[in-house]
Amino acid sequence: MTVQMRRYRLKEGAKEEFLRVFREVVLPLRKEVGFRVLGAYLLSEREFLWFVAHENFQEAEQAYYAHPRRLEVDPRVYLEEVETRFVEALEV
Repeated sequence: MTVQMRRYRLKEGAKEEFLRVFREVVLPLRKEVGFRVLGAYLLSEREFLWFVAHENFQEAEQAYYAHPRRLEVDPRVYLEEVETRFVEALEV
């Protein structure tokens, strides 16, 4: 399973609208194309962190971004900075 960390710095005053789009569009679509959402966290008023996982990450990522509903919405309009990294889960 490939796991990706996604860290966003939100634009000033964008938190509520971003969270609405995240909950109503991003999460359902990610799940629809088979992603597992491992967690989502507000680190501060403008810092958001979440983790997604998939067995065929690149294929699922393409399906997500090509989905007609995703093409209607661009969550990046609420973001000032985006950092993504693939991470390795440790057995705990």
